[in-house]
Amino acid sequence: MDHRRTDGSPASPRGRALIEEFHYTLPWRASSPHPGAHASNQQGGAEEFAGLVPFVSNPNPRHLDIRASLTDPFGQLAVRRFRQRSQIAVWVLADLSASMAYQGKASKPQRLARFSAAAAWSAFRHGDRFGFMGADEQLREELFIPLRLHKGGVPGLYENLRDFPYQGRNMTGLLNAVEHLGKQRALVFLVSDFHFSLDHLDGLLATLSRHDVVPIVLWDSAEYEALPSWGLVLLEDPETGEKRRLFMRPQLKEKFRESFADRRDLLTQIFRQRGRSPFFMSDNFNADALTRYFLGGK
Repeated sequence: MDHRRTDGSPASPRGRALIEEFHYTLPWRASSPHPGAHASNQQGGAEEFAGLVPFVSNPNPRHLDIRASLTDPFGQLAVRRFRQRSQIAVWVLADLSASMAYQGKASKPQRLARFSAAAAWSAFRHGDRFGFMGADEQLREELFIPLRLHKGGVPGLYENLRDFPYQGRNMTGLLNAVEHLGKQRALVFLVSDFHFSLDHLDGLLATLSRHDVVPIVLWDSAEYEALPSWGLVLLEDPETGEKRRLFMRPQLKEKFRESFADRRDLLTQIFRQRGRSPFFMSDNFNADALTRYFLGGK
């Protein structure tokens, strides 16, 4: 039997929302001295062979390489050097502006909540620290989750994001998030529908340039597919409150579709130039699809 909540999210038989898990990989080496699951530039341990060095520079008898030492033309003792595997910081930065309240074929707040809870759980399963920040015009302190190893994920995160009143006019408060991210490179999930000025996006990405930013684009097919072919429609910009009445016809409906397709191409180009392709989450959050995104080297 498929147990589901009234808001569409999967649930356990006892009524608690299930937390999904995805796996992420990095194209860079972690710098944290704390042991973890990721390739690191820190010496130590015995997980990753990093070459041979003279014994005098790394006097560790346990890693003495007898064959290399016997064949060294200068008679020097050689030891094997290893790199440990380290943990990283994982952050979710979320757009909490009014456009993120949209409910079409699916609920954007519910998908943001599911993804964020999954990110917290997945970070714990990887042995990584997790933190959350969300913003409209300002960082919302009531939703701030400090960076730490959250055993078992973050209880209450799903409900807090699902029930948050998304009323802000923009997400410029995220520009202040960088000061809380720390100096070490972090994996940052930037979650938004990105229905805001590209000037704001350029500024935000510039502040995050030190970090590995994974753009999560929350769209809903009802925003561009569910429009009628004929008839009057009332469109409202949720962040400005501006309303506009249009007489919809097939040509205009097609223009809406083309506008979203052009926006998708433009966002893809912008994010790829910054290091990663965006992950488009349309109508549903699929943890397995996000795992494939990472395995595909995006």
